[in-house]
Amino acid sequence: MWIKNTSGKQDAMLTFAVISFAVVTGNLLLSTIGSIQGATLSIGFQALDASVMTAYLGATFTAYVTRRWTDKKYIPGISDQESSEIQEDVS
Repeated sequence: MWIKNTSGKQDAMLTFAVISFAVVTGNLLLSTIGSIQGATLSIGFQALDASVMTAYLGATFTAYVTRRWTDKKYIPGISDQESSEIQEDVS
């Protein structure tokens, strides 16, 4: 059900980020069409407000990046000192 991240683990925040990106992108594409009209059916599409899109994408992507940062900073099974040394070696 969840998309797997680069570590091979199922990742809810990555899934939410991909879905939110797809929703905003789909909305932008559909709003350029404007409307679809048939013999008995008319469907109209309107763009989301820019602030709504920013809040929607910003919240999900920030949560995803924060969780990834936390996973990298706090590696299970090692002490804080060892974790700090690993971070310094990577830098």
